[in-house]
Amino acid sequence: MTRKAIMIGSPGPKNTVNYLKGVDADLHHFVSFLKSPIGGSWEDNEIAGLFKCPSENLIELFQSTYTDFLLVYFSGHGHQDLKETNIAINDSESISISQLISLINVPKALIIIDTCRKSLVEEYSSFSGPEYLSFKSTLNQPNSSEKYMQIISESTNGISIAYACSVGEISNDTELGGDYTYSLLKTSLEWYESQNNESVLSINGANDLAHQYLNFKSNFDQNPQIVTTNDKEENLNFPFAIKLNSL
Repeated sequence: MTRKAIMIGSPGPKNTVNYLKGVDADLHHFVSFLKSPIGGSWEDNEIAGLFKCPSENLIELFQSTYTDFLLVYFSGHGHQDLKETNIAINDSESISISQLISLINVPKALIIIDTCRKSLVEEYSSFSGPEYLSFKSTLNQPNSSEKYMQIISESTNGISIAYACSVGEISNDTELGGDYTYSLLKTSLEWYESQNNESVLSINGANDLAHQYLNFKSNFDQNPQIVTTNDKEENLNFPFAIKLNSL
């Protein structure tokens, strides 16, 4: 089994009101999470990054990525048109989620999209009091790469897409990252620290925890949503966080 992760960030034009300060923090937090035992002990050579990239570079990377499992993460601007969600991969180019899916040539994939899904973005206040996330406390735990790959190998082929919000809603952002990404990683870390025995938190379970946290902390409705490309949603419950017994 092989795996690859592609991290995509697009905060918008710098020094403008539309610039998303939290995109850098999102990418840093998510990569740190993946490389820690809780996130699957990913290696540097398994993770690629694209920041405000031209469409041809994105297309080339996706079309040249051959692996058994692909994890795609996006943080940045997006909007909803009459048909679907679109993400801004740089300051002048956007791509639809269906176009993104068409570029994926792997049997199993998890796509996590932290972006707005409204036609017109409205202003909302974010939840208060966030702090930078650290996964250093997990680094003395066993390497979880083998367990992660075992779970992936046993899962059904397909693509699962985790959206930060439902259609018609926004995904808010602070300098410490998108509220959804922050909630997803923070609640997964809290889950990890609460487990006494070996356990696995699926993306569906992690999404539910993030949803609960958002409802408790935020001042507006943001309802994360997971959709799949086949009818067997229960079999696409890919791993998100892992707790192994200490050596």
